[in-house]
Amino acid sequence: MFDYMEAIVIAAPVPAVRETLRSLEGDWRGPAAVTESSCSRPAQVLNRSSFARYRWLGVRVDVAECVTWSVERYGYAGTVVRAHVWAEFRAGLRARLLELAFSRLLGGVARDREHTRSELRHLKRMSEGPSRAGR
Repeated sequence: MFDYMEAIVIAAPVPAVRETLRSLEGDWRGPAAVTESSCSRPAQVLNRSSFARYRWLGVRVDVAECVTWSVERYGYAGTVVRAHVWAEFRAGLRARLLELAFSRLLGGVARDREHTRSELRHLKRMSEGPSRAGR
């Protein structure tokens, strides 16, 4: 299991950021994602849960992942967005060994964190973009 939070400050009002986040969430999910109806934690804005499938040396590893996106006012006209990410590997010895390999040998948690940070940077670019300037 891993559990972490990443955040970013965006120079745009909360409603604009929420709208952008909702429009991007579908793009991030992609056509191949398997989405469950809800996460086990309450949503402040959006909850997303799915099974991610990784391959390592030809072995498929299924990981149950969940993200809670929270959006809050920051300062006079800004917004802070937090992505709380957690994941669980399936039960059993094989899964435990794959989890150790994923996190320790392959740097999977660090890569997942960087992926989350890149999603936040993309959200920032889209929310602060030139089309928002006239709103």
